[in-house]
Amino acid sequence: MRALFVGSCAKEPDRPEGNEDAHAFSSDQQRLALSDGASESYDSKLWANLLVRKFADDPQFGPEWMEAAVSAYHSEHDFAAMSWSQQLASERGCFATLLAVEHDAATGRATLFGVGDSVAVLVVGREVVRAWPLDDPERFKERPTLLSTLREHNGFTQALGFDAASRLDLDLRSFPNSTLMCMTDALGEWTLRMAGEQPERLSDLLAIRREEELAALVVAERAARRMRIDDSTLAILRFDEGEDAVGLPHP
Repeated sequence: MRALFVGSCAKEPDRPEGNEDAHAFSSDQQRLALSDGASESYDSKLWANLLVRKFADDPQFGPEWMEAAVSAYHSEHDFAAMSWSQQLASERGCFATLLAVEHDAATGRATLFGVGDSVAVLVVGREVVRAWPLDDPERFKERPTLLSTLREHNGFTQALGFDAASRLDLDLRSFPNSTLMCMTDALGEWTLRMAGEQPERLSDLLAIRREEELAALVVAERAARRMRIDDSTLAILRFDEGEDAVGLPHP
C-alpha cells in the first residue's frame, strides 16, 4: 500500500489546532486508520487520536479493545480538576467515527473497517466503482452511529451482525490501477455528489499531493456552497509498485 497523500483542512483553516480529525499508520505502513471526532463532544480530538493509534497498532476490534480505548481516554482526564462546564460536557460523552484499511500484498486484498460516516471510495480512472460504508450522498443527512467514551453507548458493537456489517473485503485484483480515497464526511459527501454530477472533478481530488492543494479545493467548494463546513481529511492510497509521496511516514 502506497500513500500518495494524507492531509487535512480544518473547519477553520486559520486554526489547524482545532481540527478534530485524526489518522495513523501501522508500523509497516500497510494499515491506515482515520477518525472524525464529533464537534459537540468534550475533547473529541483526543478520542479520535486514541482510536486511530489503537487501531493502527491492533486491528482486532472487540469488547476488550473498546474497553481499553475508553479506559485510556478517561485516564487522560482528572474529572475532579475540571470546571463544572467541562464536567458536564465530559458526562455527555465523546463520540467519533473510525475508518480503517489494511492491505495484504500477498493476496491482493484490502480489508476495510468502518463505524460512522467516514467513507472509503474506490476509483478506477474517474469512475467510482465502490463506496463504503455509505454510497449515496443523501445518506450523509442521517445521524451516524459513532464510537463513544460512554460505555452504555457502545452496545451496538456487540450486537449480532456488527462484525459483518462493519467490515468489507475487497479483491483489488478485480480493480487494476485502482485508487482508494479515505475521507471524513464533508469531503466524502462532496465526492459522491460530484461522482454523479461532475465526475471530472474527481481528477482534481486525485491530483492532490500537498495540504495547500486540499485546502484550496475545500475552501473554494465551501464558498460555492457545494461542501459543508467541517474538518476535511483525505488519504489517497495506491496498491501497486512505486514510491510514496515525499514527506509521508515510513517504517
